[in-house]
Amino acid sequence: MWLSYINASRLDEVVQTLAQNPGKTRIVAGATDLILELERGLRKGIETLIDITRIQGLNGILLDEKGLIHLGPLVTHNDCVASKLIQEYAFPLARACWEVGSPQIRNRGTISGNLITASPANDTITPLMALGATVELLSERGRRIVPLQEFYSGVRKTVMLPDEMLVDIAFPALKKNQRGLYLKTALRQAQAISVANLAVILGINGSQIASAAITLGAVAPTIIHAAKAEEYLVGKALTQEVIEECAHLTMDVARPISDIRGSSSYRRYMVGVMTRRALARLAKG
Repeated sequence: MWLSYINASRLDEVVQTLAQNPGKTRIVAGATDLILELERGLRKGIETLIDITRIQGLNGILLDEKGLIHLGPLVTHNDCVASKLIQEYAFPLARACWEVGSPQIRNRGTISGNLITASPANDTITPLMALGATVELLSERGRRIVPLQEFYSGVRKTVMLPDEMLVDIAFPALKKNQRGLYLKTALRQAQAISVANLAVILGINGSQIASAAITLGAVAPTIIHAAKAEEYLVGKALTQEVIEECAHLTMDVARPISDIRGSSSYRRYMVGVMTRRALARLAKG
């Protein structure tokens, strides 16, 4: 377990401590994942925990003048569920946050912590990737912005360096002609890890699809785009024939493993089911 616990009051204090003890220091916000990992011995060599919950201004949900929504590193899942801004302009994220764990976990667990844990079964990564999110990382060397799609290098692996802190999540607010949905299937109805999950965001002009984003979770080492399905949808109307072909294209990109949550064939099948269900709902407006 850790040797020291710091209650930070400023960001510069956090990044300075991270720089002084790279690889041996972890940030604590909700800690719903981190504490379990430490108890189970999955995070070895951690000597210092930095609690950032007392730093002012890190729990905001804001829409800027460029149409970007920003989530601070202390924004919790229930903050997103309750936010009218997220409900109206990022509904797939609000829906995914509602699917996370129990009320107690949603009250404490943060979106940034969910992203950093980097499990391909995490609920919030899938819609945020479909929304085109970026993350801002801070260190003593400065700031850098990384597209969420480039943030992950494998199962529970990110490009985040040991001396960096995630300070912002940003993504474009959905426009009036865009519709989105998040769906999840699991072995039970509540407090369950995804067998597979899916986010779909469509831009629709008239009866035709102008843009499409389809992302999948729990069916590959990282969250993935169904690129061929996205390309196929553009310029088409959501007829039953188009929905069926898109479902097959989305299933083709899924490469799930067989584990305690189900066989690979079952999980690919559920990807098809969720794709059909999501597109059918979005077709109705």
